Amino acid sequence: MQINKDLELPFEYSWNIVKLLLAFVILIIIGLIIYKFLYDKIKRISQRITLPYIKSWYIRKLQNLLLAVTNNKIELREAYLQLSNIIRNFIAKTTGINVLNLSKKEVAALRMDNLSALMEEYYPPEFSKYSTGDIISSIRKAMDVIQVWK
Repeated sequence: MQINKDLELPFEYSWNIVKLLLAFVILIIIGLIIYKFLYDKIKRISQRITLPYIKSWYIRKLQNLLLAVTNNKIELREAYLQLSNIIRNFIAKTTGINVLNLSKKEVAALRMDNLSALMEEYYPPEFSKYSTGDIISSIRKAMDVIQVWK
């Protein structure tokens, strides 16, 4: 009986698998770093967007509209359309209720008295053929509503 003295080679791992696992680990680490960076950035932005910030933003928009009206850079009907848009966007932003496409009756059903009162004032000039109304007074009332909004 003859004995074979040749030994088998030891078991070897493929270096390709090791490289693939290492690349996978590196990708996970990079993904976690990016996630952390974006999470911190979103957190900082969301902390900045508070009710006082939103109020100041929309009051500034109304002030710009008032300036355009007093300088006769905008027609009365267009001013009422912009006033409506600003107020409706403010309500949507602060309450989460999309009032952009709601009628006067639908808004009144929401029981937002301040908004309903404003709409009573700017709704007729916004949709009538010949707009008449005191747009400056309407803008100031809208600013007051925004300032006292809770």
